[in-house]
Amino acid sequence: GEINMGSQNKKKKPKKKKKTPPATILGATDGWKCMPTFSTRHDSDEMISQGRSQGEGGWTFSNLLHRFRHVYWRFSDTHGEMMSFGTYAKYISNLEGLLDDSPLGIYDSEFGDEDSPTHELLEEYTIPSCFSPDLFDLADNSNDGDNDSNEEEDNDDSSTASSTSTSNISSTRPPYRWILIGPERSGTGMHIDPLWTNAWVTVLQGKKRWMLFPPIVPLEEIGMIEGQPQMNSATWFKLYYDKVLADDFPEEWRPMEVLQVPGETVFVPNGWPHLVLNLELTVAVTHNYASEFGPFERMWTEVEEDEPNFAARWLQGMNHSRQGLVNRLRKSGVVD
Repeated sequence: GEINMGSQNKKKKPKKKKKTPPATILGATDGWKCMPTFSTRHDSDEMISQGRSQGEGGWTFSNLLHRFRHVYWRFSDTHGEMMSFGTYAKYISNLEGLLDDSPLGIYDSEFGDEDSPTHELLEEYTIPSCFSPDLFDLADNSNDGDNDSNEEEDNDDSSTASSTSTSNISSTRPPYRWILIGPERSGTGMHIDPLWTNAWVTVLQGKKRWMLFPPIVPLEEIGMIEGQPQMNSATWFKLYYDKVLADDFPEEWRPMEVLQVPGETVFVPNGWPHLVLNLELTVAVTHNYASEFGPFERMWTEVEEDEPNFAARWLQGMNHSRQGLVNRLRKSGVVD
């Protein structure tokens, strides 16, 4: 597929060599069953502007409602609140959902679990081949001794390979894949993805507006203030957007902006603070993954601190299958 870098608000190119920046990837959805028929920017923009963003098949809101009306979906990894899709459809179309400054959005990390009524959705997309294998798949799983023997195989050869290899261990590793559904003004406030992982996000219906900041930016300058709750995306744009585009905002802190439409995949490198605002009713799928390219040692320290039990199983798996990675950690002094 074609890869485009996001637009960055800057006056000139930085002198220092930059790390891997965010990018928009085209063509990653080729062959995806979940992708509606409008698969190009022109077609999707035209259909959306004419109010015909349902498309034919795929994971449009109306099709998911038809398939899973009575299924309960999650809204967070940190609490157990759930709602049936039918009830959620009523919420976003009634006065409460229409007037809410930051409407509730579906954020379900368990949609692909083997015991989930939506498990079949895993068969309807594949992990884009441009992304490196997920190192978290190496974690030793005492319930499935076969997982470690396949860790270096490509996880994007087919939908079965991509989904089955991860669904078997999804309950024994930190959340890493989500289906995202939300109306206009919903989204995710400014944050850094957990455990120093990379991420990719593919829009299937709707539009997302992104702001992505280089890791060097002081977090308090972009609204990530320690001890304060996360600010919703719509409020952030009101309070911070003009500030980060002002002439006196340091060039090396300047953000990249992305307008993402159906069929496009956004790559988010580890350590980049970012937020996302849905400009209309939007459906997307996203994965976080651990890569050996980049600050692997930093990622290990994050995992060891935040997920110590998983870190022990991950180290055991790497010892069994990728000794070179363990040697990297030992050489850097983060593992004895």
